Amino acid sequence: MKLYFTEEQKEQELNKIYLEEDELLLEGEYIEGEGRNYMISGIATIEGERYHEFEVVFELAEDANEDIASIMNTEWEWYDFHF
Repeated sequence: MKLYFTEEQKEQELNKIYLEEDELLLEGEYIEGEGRNYMISGIATIEGERYHEFEVVFELAEDANEDIASIMNTEWEWYDFHF
């Protein structure tokens, strides 16, 4: 399943994730995955540098409905990133 963030979701900043321990801000373009395992792809800002096509893979701590709002509002068990 691949879900793109709508303009309305972007205006609500539902597509933005801040990973404090890594000082990383991700502006997601889409989410891909199923069950508890997902990947968000977008533009990351790390220490003032912007990285395009940046990916964060993660596992949800609990099951969520397969819609962007539900996935984005569920706590993560773990994550890793690729750029």
